[in-house]
Amino acid sequence: MSNVRKPKDDAEKQRARIAISQGKGTSLADFIEDILGTIPEKEFVKAVQNRIELAHTQEESIDITTLINEMAAIQNQWA
Repeated sequence: MSNVRKPKDDAEKQRARIAISQGKGTSLADFIEDILGTIPEKEFVKAVQNRIELAHTQEESIDITTLINEMAAIQNQWA
C-alpha cells in the first residue's frame, strides 16, 4: 500500500525535504505514469494533487495507488 499522509512532525518534514533536494523524489506525473503505464494528462495530475491536498487538510491518509487507479477508471467511464 502506498499511503500519503501529512508529516508527523517538523523533523519528518525536514527529512522529506532533504531527500527531495538530494534527488530522491519523483514528480507526481511520473509517479502516475508508473502506475498507469501511460503519460497522464495535466488535468488528471491536477485532480490527483487536489485530492492529496484535501486529504492533507482533513488530516487523513490515502492509498495513492488505489486513488489513481480509481480516478483513471472513472475517467475512462466518461471517455
